[in-house]
Amino acid sequence: MIANKRQSIMDAAKHAFSLFGYKGTTVAHVAKVAHVGKGTIYTEFTNKEQLFEAVMDELIYDVELQFHNIMQRDGKTLDLLHEALYGVLRYRKEHKLLAQLTEEVNVFGTQEAHMAIARVEELILKQIERVVERGANRRRLLVTNPKVTAFTIYKLYMAFIVDWEQNEPPLSERELYDVFKNHIFDGIAIRQP
Repeated sequence: MIANKRQSIMDAAKHAFSLFGYKGTTVAHVAKVAHVGKGTIYTEFTNKEQLFEAVMDELIYDVELQFHNIMQRDGKTLDLLHEALYGVLRYRKEHKLLAQLTEEVNVFGTQEAHMAIARVEELILKQIERVVERGANRRRLLVTNPKVTAFTIYKLYMAFIVDWEQNEPPLSERELYDVFKNHIFDGIAIRQP
């Protein structure tokens, strides 16, 4: 237990934050799930905020790694960008902790939950912007402002993955790709003669 104490606490914290959100989770909840005393948690983390930040750091690392692994493959930049975005945004939508935090922001407006979601979105936006800049630098994409383009792509993906599905059947990955290829990607891709 000693060697894995921190990880055991982190796993318990992920579980508790996923069930109760930031606002509803206490150090006592985490201690109970981890089968340790509250004092043990305080030997590893100063307070609930530091524990939550550690959980979010790990989650953000996972999202960044998922995006990075896809973008390192061979293939067309826009195809890889679609695959990475689709995967990361599905992950964001279906991950229990992120879903709970999103709900908490919508219902209670909890500042800590809002900041956590904003960190994830900022990471995704920076990853998209990096890909768009790389494509523009290689003269494969015609964009004047990579940051605006990244924001537009992200918000449209979110709209189709979250908002669209509130009233319509979800689009398949292929259908979503076709929408973006026809309406966005073909508009910014430079045609090679």
